[in-house]
Amino acid sequence: MAGQRSVLPPGAPDRLWEPGNDAERIAALEQLVPGALERIRTCLRVLGAASPEWHVNLPLDRLIEPWLIDAYSGEVVAAAVDDVIGDPLGLAGAARWLLHARGAAHVPSHDAVRLVPGVARWSLADPVPRNRTETLEVLADIQSAFVLPLLHEVLAAGFEPRPLAPEWRDLVALFGPAETFFAFDTNLRRGTGDRAFAALLLARRGETGIRPRVREMMDTAEPADFHALALALETLQAQEGRGRE
Repeated sequence: MAGQRSVLPPGAPDRLWEPGNDAERIAALEQLVPGALERIRTCLRVLGAASPEWHVNLPLDRLIEPWLIDAYSGEVVAAAVDDVIGDPLGLAGAARWLLHARGAAHVPSHDAVRLVPGVARWSLADPVPRNRTETLEVLADIQSAFVLPLLHEVLAAGFEPRPLAPEWRDLVALFGPAETFFAFDTNLRRGTGDRAFAALLLARRGETGIRPRVREMMDTAEPADFHALALALETLQAQEGRGRE
């Protein structure tokens, strides 16, 4: 606003964008947004306003994601998530932080069980395929019972992706073809779809009832999906072999 004095020292805005000035950026954020809860809520909304492609981020995004883990207890961040998850930017930021930034491992388990299913369902309908894949990769690391129904729902029909806002299409396209890739799972091929990946994750959890659907999917699967589905059947067979020993 005109006439309003900045709380930052002269020249600070220019220095904030220089490499290696994370400490100054944090200090500026703490001055501009007093109060821990309001600061975390603001940070989550900032993440929600970022590019919908989680792997495309600006210095501020890269700063905020780990800082919310390093600077605050999981209980406090979970309370802030509760406050913002009802609005679109807050939900998008909560999903990005809990899943992409692996914040789900930082909050207490009772908060993770309460918060992760909702943001995971939202993320499994993400318009960016890579975000959906990463959501499944995070779910693969969570042993809570709520994961299994989500994986079965993906296997059965998947989630209908939301449309990508037109203003983001060119930016997302810069990151590469609109296909999935895996940040952590090195056994799968680029382009593997959500349903085939979910089948493999369920097989790794011993869900033997998925066999008929997996075989049905293999009849029309593209090579990348066929590879994942074959791995799912091999995984189930190996588990049965160990059980007979």
